[in-house]
Amino acid sequence: MKKNLYIAFGFVFFLHGCAQEKKERTMNILTASQRIDYLKKNIKRYDYEPLYYIDVETNYNYQVLVNDFPVYTNFDYELKGGMTFNINNSILQSGTQKLEIRIYPESINEVTQKEFLGSKGYFKLQMTQTAWRKDGGGLEEPKTILEYELPKEDKQTGNTIDYAKLKSFTDSLSFEAKVPYVLQGWTNGEVFKEEDSLQLKAQVAAFYQDIIDAYQKKEWDYINTLYLKSDNAKYQAEYITNENIEKFQKGLDNSKRERKFFPLENYKLGIYGNSRILCLETISGQNKGYSALGYRYETKEKTGVSFISLYLYRPKGSSQFQIIR
Repeated sequence: MKKNLYIAFGFVFFLHGCAQEKKERTMNILTASQRIDYLKKNIKRYDYEPLYYIDVETNYNYQVLVNDFPVYTNFDYELKGGMTFNINNSILQSGTQKLEIRIYPESINEVTQKEFLGSKGYFKLQMTQTAWRKDGGGLEEPKTILEYELPKEDKQTGNTIDYAKLKSFTDSLSFEAKVPYVLQGWTNGEVFKEEDSLQLKAQVAAFYQDIIDAYQKKEWDYINTLYLKSDNAKYQAEYITNENIEKFQKGLDNSKRERKFFPLENYKLGIYGNSRILCLETISGQNKGYSALGYRYETKEKTGVSFISLYLYRPKGSSQFQIIR
């Protein structure tokens, strides 16, 4: 009986995969020039275009989320110290924003991570606001809007926190942001249920595999069209110039990289965006927490490893996933 259930589930999964592939393959695939025209018409320009950055200094592994969207994750033992990253992509509109900090024990090497946080670890975070100067003089002098260090005492009990006995630590804060744009983002997405995670994991994996297949076939217009709405939101949030819109939209066509994708395995289903966003994340090693859509690449100048962000949501009333970031 159990064998029959597996066969039935596999058949349903096969049908779903075929249905999704058929819908995506028959969509209106846009050329680079069509996408560039669309983006240039849709990206609004403002007199003041604020940018928000987070700077982290730590010897721990960590993940930072803004509005329950992961803006940076690091489990790489070689990337200790300082890191700066932009967070506009996760700020959908002006107002109060949520900031969540997740701290994990540091990595010793590529495969080994300490069991506990330890008493000698440190974590400092600074958030700043700046903007491009209209006179072409670069960025304005950054203004600090939030500073954070690991607390010595528990917020609820007031007791001293013994990090040497903790396997992880999470803290939640908020900050005010003022941006000129309004993005719908994932707010109108379906809320996914934890009990459906096995089925959702298989469906998301099918989407990821389709992207891998498209890369291997060099179907650049197809890939870029799938990312078009996501690119539109990102370009708006970061005020991308027309010159860079053209550069980014032609990037895959002009790329000289030879990509060898990692097998789609050793991953978990990540659920974010207040249960409206799904992704696949690697679960071990120095690439832990990164997108499962990873590959080794080679050019004349260098070789390396890269990971492609792929976050999915399903608009209410739709049966198909869409790329949200």
